[in-house]
Amino acid sequence: MPLYRAQVITQLDSLLARDAIVNTLHFDDAGALSDPEGLAGDLADIFLAGWTYSATQTTVKFYEVGTPPNYPVATVIRNEGAFVDSQGPREVALCLSYYSERNLPSRRGRIYLCIAQATNHSYGRRPQVSQRAAALALASAFAGLGGADVDWVVYSPKTGQHWDVTHAWCDDEWDVMRKRGLKATTRELQAQGS
Repeated sequence: MPLYRAQVITQLDSLLARDAIVNTLHFDDAGALSDPEGLAGDLADIFLAGWTYSATQTTVKFYEVGTPPNYPVATVIRNEGAFVDSQGPREVALCLSYYSERNLPSRRGRIYLCIAQATNHSYGRRPQVSQRAAALALASAFAGLGGADVDWVVYSPKTGQHWDVTHAWCDDEWDVMRKRGLKATTRELQAQGS
């Protein structure tokens, strides 16, 4: 009955690690037979079908939550060696928030869905209804991952406890993840004054 930390790594703009978009989720596998490789593959397919360009490298790694060092117990790579160029600022994201029973600090989580990697990547003042619906469809897919024996959970490193996700939401405001931006490649310098 392992508790898994799943990293979903999507390549955008290059195959360099620094250009990867990473999201982390947790799953509790209560089944008699655990299949982290199958879960990793299904999670990769969920992202590729529901959010990410279908022709870009997506890697999912599953780790058992526990005392470090932790090594992957499963790694699945889809579209190895492929990437697409972002169609806008990589820092702009749609926040998919979730919690268990009550929206308390240790019982909530979030992932930031990069809009530049989304198949519906248009920008406006606010996220479109269709973009928010796609984010919530991901939440439904996470909840269904692995069937009845696997639960999408909120994990609190502070308490070491986890709880089943019961609610998810996505609001109509963009979020910014500064660390997801590209590194500067050039600089224009202009002297000012005397």
